[in-house]
Amino acid sequence: MLQDDHVLIEMTSEPDYRFIGSWLMKVAETQTFWSEALRDPYFKSRVFVMCVWAMPHLECAALEILGALKQQDHVIAVDLNGIENQSPIFSTEFAMMVHLGFFVPAGVSYQMTVPESVTLEKVRLAALKVVSTEKDDEGVQPERLLNTLPLAEAEAWRCTRLALSHAGFRILERPLFVVE
Repeated sequence: MLQDDHVLIEMTSEPDYRFIGSWLMKVAETQTFWSEALRDPYFKSRVFVMCVWAMPHLECAALEILGALKQQDHVIAVDLNGIENQSPIFSTEFAMMVHLGFFVPAGVSYQMTVPESVTLEKVRLAALKVVSTEKDDEGVQPERLLNTLPLAEAEAWRCTRLALSHAGFRILERPLFVVE
């Protein structure tokens, strides 16, 4: 894994508690599906490689992201390798959340969204997508599924976003389009 695997994550510049509440409720629903999927021994054996260090926990990842966004003016540059956030599986959790629609690419960043629906099948497919990144017994490499940036570039974009926001410019809060 490269030390330059960072993602820029954004939420709306003004706190929208209905949005955050809806987002957290959908994450909780997804966590329930993830737990249900792991009760199937066959499925659990298929995704074991992504659970070697620790079991992905989407609710915990969501709370970590929200806390960091609150502390850093709603825009964060996150190290996917877990150096800054102390979670060795954050990249796995984030990649699953991207593939489930909780974050969508919007230029250089990922913006928070509430997926229309999450199902057991979608959760399984997201996990299998992450597992598909395993290469030569080196474990899963979910950053291969994501638009990553070197640390300096991620921080530069973060500073640019914050400067524009503080100067009164509105940054698009939703992507112009979503490719599915």
